[in-house]
Amino acid sequence: MKHPSYLLLLLCCASLALASTTRADEKSEIHYPLVLIHGFLASGDTYEQQALRFVANGFDMDRIFTFDWNTVGRQGNMTALSEMVDAVLEKTGADKIYLAGHSAGSGLSYSFMADSNRAQLVEAYAHLAGRPMEELPGVASHRVRPLNIYSDGDYIVKGNDISGAENLRLTKQDHYEVATSEETFAAMFAFFTGEKPQQLTVPHAENEHIQLSGKVLSLGENQIQAGAKVVVYALKTNSGERQQETPAGEFTVDDHGHWGPFTANKGIAYEFVVSPKEEDSRSIHYYRTPFYTDNPFIYLRTLPGAGSMAGMLLSGIPSDDAQSAVAIFASQQAIIHGRDRLSINETELSTEDWAKPSSSNIAWFLYDANNNLESDFTAIPTFAMMPFLMGVDVFFPTKPVATQSAAFNDQHLYFLNRKSETEGIVVLVF
Repeated sequence: MKHPSYLLLLLCCASLALASTTRADEKSEIHYPLVLIHGFLASGDTYEQQALRFVANGFDMDRIFTFDWNTVGRQGNMTALSEMVDAVLEKTGADKIYLAGHSAGSGLSYSFMADSNRAQLVEAYAHLAGRPMEELPGVASHRVRPLNIYSDGDYIVKGNDISGAENLRLTKQDHYEVATSEETFAAMFAFFTGEKPQQLTVPHAENEHIQLSGKVLSLGENQIQAGAKVVVYALKTNSGERQQETPAGEFTVDDHGHWGPFTANKGIAYEFVVSPKEEDSRSIHYYRTPFYTDNPFIYLRTLPGAGSMAGMLLSGIPSDDAQSAVAIFASQQAIIHGRDRLSINETELSTEDWAKPSSSNIAWFLYDANNNLESDFTAIPTFAMMPFLMGVDVFFPTKPVATQSAAFNDQHLYFLNRKSETEGIVVLVF
């Protein structure tokens, strides 16, 4: 059996070219490669929009790298990160990197730079929603130039200025938005490059056809799901029904967790069905809002193993063909009462009790927790023990098969009430 750190190295090396395997062109080589580290219970797609913004402002995608690490079991993460950075430098021919870490990822970043040899590999570092540090990153003999971004609207980590750093105090952004917001991108781009970005929004592709790809990992632990199947279906407008039962694309996840690329039609909604290699594992049906440009950050998560911390937390999700189990993931921000609106089949979920700023809920799990075949619209206690997660008792009967709808602010997703045992779990990504 290969050593776990070797497998992690393979993952990291494979992550080096998410959109292209070609050498960076002369224009992008004026920038150091960028390594992005996510926070607790997250994955590299935390930085999906930020990476696309960097590309829109002159970076090549093959010089932007995400480190997917196990935030609930941290053994071996430092070794894997060190191996990844070495692989990034070897592939790009650069001698240093730009580094950014969000939340728990900021702590990992500081630990990485606590070694003098590793600190010298970092040209500049962005500390995003991390706890205030007493010292600049690096060691006494070699300090790393830092940008420290925090927000008064962050109720998870109370940030503050770091003496000697370039500090940016945001006012309204929640904990997750400190990593994902346009303001953070603009500050990072200017800090790393010395130039203001030309555009903050990601432009639509000129071509009607775009390329989509990504990774399949287990939720929370980010374990590679090699051998899993990914099947893609084009959807009818505002129905959740497939245009046809013939897949638009079929893929087997490789040994590094990658699937794709898939040639998609711009502006079309797709359903992504991921089925783990293990026969006793359920499929996950992902419904996404339409894509308008090439995107190599389509992460599809499987349920974690029963023996894991994340697996125990999600063990109450029903396996019952009489009802659907639905999860909603807000990929760019928390859902906060008074600022945001989240509803399922026109019933509001973003209430004062369920969408508190102090909870910063990003992922919502909806199912009939007490098996009374009714929607009680009460909180599911299991999720009260963890930040970012919310559970609400909602009953989705599976007969008859019918279109269901969810709305988040001005976005809408439509899906079918699938049988949670034989068909799998529904995940909506806004």
